[in-house]
Formats: sequence, structure tokens, C-alpha cells
Amino acid sequence: MVPLYAQVAGQWMTISASGKYLWNSVTGKPVFVTGDAPQIIFEQIGAADVETYLADRAGRGFNAVWVYPIDNVDQSNAPYNYYGQKPFDGADFTSEDSSYWAYIDYVVGRIQHYGMVAWMNVAFVGTPQFGTSYYYNSILNSSSSVLTAYGTFLGNRYKNYPNIVWVLGGDAPPATANMYTQIDYIGAGIAAADPNHLITLEACRECTGVVTAGQQSTLEGYSVAGVTVPSWMGVNFAYAKWPNVVSECQAAYTAVTNGKIPPVMGEDSYELDSSTTELEARAEGYWEVLSGCYLGRFFGNDAIWTFNSPNGGVTSPTWQSQLSSTDSVAQEYMGKLFRTREHWLLVPDTSHAVLTGGYGSGSTISVCACTSDGQSCIVYDPIGNSQAPQIAMSHFSGTVQGWWFNPQTAGVTNLGTFSNSGTQTFTPADGNDWVLVLDLASAGLKAPGLEAPQTLAGMAH
Repeated sequence: MVPLYAQVAGQWMTISASGKYLWNSVTGKPVFVTGDAPQIIFEQIGAADVETYLADRAGRGFNAVWVYPIDNVDQSNAPYNYYGQKPFDGADFTSEDSSYWAYIDYVVGRIQHYGMVAWMNVAFVGTPQFGTSYYYNSILNSSSSVLTAYGTFLGNRYKNYPNIVWVLGGDAPPATANMYTQIDYIGAGIAAADPNHLITLEACRECTGVVTAGQQSTLEGYSVAGVTVPSWMGVNFAYAKWPNVVSECQAAYTAVTNGKIPPVMGEDSYELDSSTTELEARAEGYWEVLSGCYLGRFFGNDAIWTFNSPNGGVTSPTWQSQLSSTDSVAQEYMGKLFRTREHWLLVPDTSHAVLTGGYGSGSTISVCACTSDGQSCIVYDPIGNSQAPQIAMSHFSGTVQGWWFNPQTAGVTNLGTFSNSGTQTFTPADGNDWVLVLDLASAGLKAPGLEAPQTLAGMAH
């Protein structure tokens, strides 16, 4: 299904004419999502700190932020924002406060100024399973007319911005009767008032009613709920963490081949969260994109997502110090790499037709994807020279140019050229994680990642 609003003019993230990838209709080029999750930026911090955060992320080439225009749990003084304003002067989703929403307008405008797209989570649902309801009860108990009117309010207010993607749900439990029907009233209100922007939904990877523990995409959530995916749903929001990211993104890619909406990895393990190591947080991004979530990936950090609110992530270290964290920088470098190759044409090598050996399994698995036009293959090896990738060179139609890309430094090693026959073993310099990039030499591509951070233009290949 190709959404009716394919390639809307003047949008920084719309859908391609094929319905299979994201498209910047201003630059006329595909888009790779290099996202962050500063989820309560609207509520927890003031304008000066907003500027600090956005300037840093834009400077690193981030082009998307997952944000909540309303929050009733995670900020320090919910539901009041930094300036003492609250979103509704009546019951939830009614009597929108003019001062509060004027500040939302301001921050969305600053996000636009820095060349980024706001993925706006309209009302984080949550689930009683984890002891916090967020807007769970309000959504279930509100009438269809109230929910539709709230969606209409949002759609009308933001339909003329070039930098919006709408996000429904948020740990939305598909096993809760009527939950997805209720959420869809908001989505229908948005879609009717705002035909310009894509809409997606975050389901719930750890709720009851998941098909596979630890993973659940938009499409899987609707399937479990027994509700038809709305025609206005434009992106499949994958939601998983290790050890499920590879299988989740493979399943999401299979859905695309069956005519379904394309996937982005919306949420995985966050840096500083529990026992997540720096390598695991970094590896998840490459595992995801090369396993089928080719639209890109949102990164998260436990100090940044709530800006040190005591009600959310962590209060130490400071969120400011985490702007240059190991995995913030790794996300920056991953974006640079994929923007210099045909990311929108990547096909995961699930049958090991190309990566024929040295692919391992479990937490040390290496993954490979190749562009459908035969131009490039990219391999992520999480343990370096102890698992050297073996490549069937006959995949390529001519001489091959090889590169090692260091995901920790963005350093590149030129490996020279190779014939397109036999099996070639590529051995990294050490036991750290490495990315192998192989290109048709005749394509004349620059070294992977050879791109300066940009704003609007940085969202395109």
C-alpha cells in the first residue's frame, strides 16, 4: 500500500513514490534517519537549554528527534512544564492552553531552524503492567469525539510545518481491549486535518500479548490487537532490544517485500540503561539497519531522554555531559556512513549468499546488507579479527573497492581493489567492532562517511 500523501511537497521526511523509503521533497533525495530521543524536551527544560541541545545534535548531523508535546509522568512537575504551564485547562485532550501550546510551537520552530524533524508522540500511552499509566486511562476513558478533536487540533496546528512526523501509542498494549481503536480516533483526526505528514505508532515490546518476547512493531501491534492497520499509517515503528533486534528488523523487512509500510528502528536499548554496554548500544544500530530497518534508527541515552528529571531516567551524569557520550558520537558516525551509500536500497543478506562465513551467532553475530542495484555491500563485525568476514565476490559485476570503517572513530582504511571471483576473507586490524564496505569500483564512490555534518541537506544522501 502506497499512502495517498506520497511525496508531499515541501516536506523533509515524506514517503517515496514507491512507498518504500523516506524522501526529502525539498532536496529531492532519500533520507536516512539519524535520530535521538530527547523525549520531554518541551516540558523539562527552558529555551536556553533547548538551544544547547539542538545546536549540538544538528552539529553532529542528527536529523530527527522523538519528542512528547505532552507528558504527565516523567517531567519534574507533571503536567506543568518548565514555565509552569500545563497542556490542558480541562480534562485531558480538551481545552488546550494557549500559552503552553505557543511554547510547543516555539520549540518545534527551533527544531526546524536546526534542520531536524520532530517525531511528535501525541500522548504516550503506557501500561499498568509496569505500574505507571501515563495517558493509558485517559485514552481508554475519553469519547471518540474528544480524541478525534484532539487529533484535529494537532493536525490543524502543525500541518504547514515541513518537519513533522506524528507518533501514536508509546508502549501501547495491543492486548488491552479497544486501546488501538481509541488511539486510531486521534490518528484519524490528525490525518483528516493534516494530510501532509507521515503517521506511525509505537506498540509495546514487553507487554502481554506480544508474538515474540522483547519485540513488537507497529504492524505486529495491530495484528495482536485484531485491528486493521489504518490507511493513513505510513511508517512501521520497530521496537526491540538485544537479542531481538536482528529478528525484529528481518521481520519488518519481510513485511515491506509483502507490500507493507517501511520500518525504522524507533527504540532499542538506551545508553546508560541497566547493563547495556557501549559496544551493545553501538552494535544495535548496525544490526538493525543491516537486518532490514533501513530507514534508520533512533538512539537513546538515559540522561538525555528526560534531561535528568528524577521521575524518568538518571540524574547523574548530567545530560549536557552525555551530548558527547561514546554512543552519541557513534550514532553521529553511523549516520555519516549510511548517508554516503544507497541506504534506501539495502537488502539484508539473511541467506548468507554474500557473507558466506565469519558471521557468528548470538551476541557476536555479524550482519550484511547489499544494495539492490549491486553497487555496495556493508558488513558489521562486532568482534573484529576473531571473526573475519568471508565474502562471495561473484556478487559484484566487476572490480570491487574495499574499505574498513571504524564505527568508534569514523576512520577509514582504503583496502584497494579486488577481483569479483572466489571467496575473499577480510580481516580487521584488531578485535574491536568494524564495518566493511565493498563497492563496485566503477561507481567511483568516495570513502564511506566522507560527509560533513549538515542541517536540512544533511537529511539527504
